[in-house]
Amino acid sequence: MNEPDDQWSVTLQRGVASLDFTVTRDPTVGTPVMTGALGDVRGARALVQAAALAAVEADRWVATGAGDVPIPRDLVLTRRDLANAKAAEPPGSATSPFTAGYAAVYRLELARLLWSAISDAPARRLEELARRIPS
Repeated sequence: MNEPDDQWSVTLQRGVASLDFTVTRDPTVGTPVMTGALGDVRGARALVQAAALAAVEADRWVATGAGDVPIPRDLVLTRRDLANAKAAEPPGSATSPFTAGYAAVYRLELARLLWSAISDAPARRLEELARRIPS
C-alpha cells in the first residue's frame, strides 16, 4: 500500500470513507454503542463497493476485538473516542470538528487494518470479506 500508483490504497480509502456511523445507548451498560454501516455507494465502482462492505466487517472486528487479523489497541481506542464524540453531539446538530477529526483518523486506520487482512491476495480476500455482509 506504499506504492504511489497502488490502486489498493485508494480503493480501500474510498470504501472506508463511505461508512456511516450511528450511536445508540445500551440501556444495560449505559455506554454508547457505535455501529458502522454501509453508506451510499450506488455510484461507486464495484471494487469500491466491495471495499465498503469489507470495511463494515473490519469495523465489526474492531468493535468486538476479534477478526481475521490482530486488532491494534490504538485502533480500538480510536473507535471508542469516535463513539464518545458522536454520543456527545446533540441530536440533529451538525458534526463537530472533533468528531470529524476522530472519524478521519479512524477511517485511515481502518483502511490500514483492512489492507493487512487482504494483502496476501487483495482481490480474492476483498471479495471474501465483502460477501460476509448480508445485502
